[in-house]
Amino acid sequence: MEIPAFVRSGRRLARLANAMPDTVFNRQLGGKWSVAGTLQHLYLSARPVLRLMDGPRDVFQQWPIASSTSRSYEEIAASYRQALARGVKAPEAMSPRAADMVVDRATVIGRFIDVYESLGATAATWPEADLDHYQLPHPALGLVTLREMLDFVDIHTQHHLAGLTEQVS
Repeated sequence: MEIPAFVRSGRRLARLANAMPDTVFNRQLGGKWSVAGTLQHLYLSARPVLRLMDGPRDVFQQWPIASSTSRSYEEIAASYRQALARGVKAPEAMSPRAADMVVDRATVIGRFIDVYESLGATAATWPEADLDHYQLPHPALGLVTLREMLDFVDIHTQHHLAGLTEQVS
């Protein structure tokens, strides 16, 4: 089984986070989240996808079935860039809270990577056709298929990985 791109990106981000000193891991720069805060944000963003995909499939009946094929990775990435250019920000529920951050580095990184690994394992149990069939709402992109959402998890991780790499250099 091929490891999903978002899991590979998550592992790369976890390695980067593990390699930096605590002062860098916990420091906010220029009003942006710290590395710890970014990992918490990505965890909070991926966890609802995991919960939905790991639960009963009839939960998806609350949203319409996809009427066309899933958009490509590049199309989802372009839509996300457009949303960012319009000033879209993370919803409050997916933003790190101070109360969530009173834990050690291993806990922050562990819960982040656990949700990514679990999402990868759960996604692997879904038939390919169902990934293009079922939809769920995305706060910035509207209704997306499960395949598009899984692609978005990678695109989102790559976005933050690029920002963190720039921020800590």
